[in-house]
Amino acid sequence: MPVPLYQAKAEFFRMLGHPVRIRVLELLQDGPKPVRDLLAEIEILTEMLAGQNQLLAELQESLTEPA
Repeated sequence: MPVPLYQAKAEFFRMLGHPVRIRVLELLQDGPKPVRDLLAEIEILTEMLAGQNQLLAELQESLTEPA
């Protein structure tokens, strides 16, 4: 059963609802960067960046799933 559009939008915004995730997306807008560069730019712990990247990967997966 397909997910209603309002529910998909809510999930999308929930996934973006953290300042670190938004900053990562800003830094990656021109292409891939090594994790060490992201860590230096954002100044967070490696574990925190890994967790944020996992959520962004889940978001990307949900956006590319066939309807």
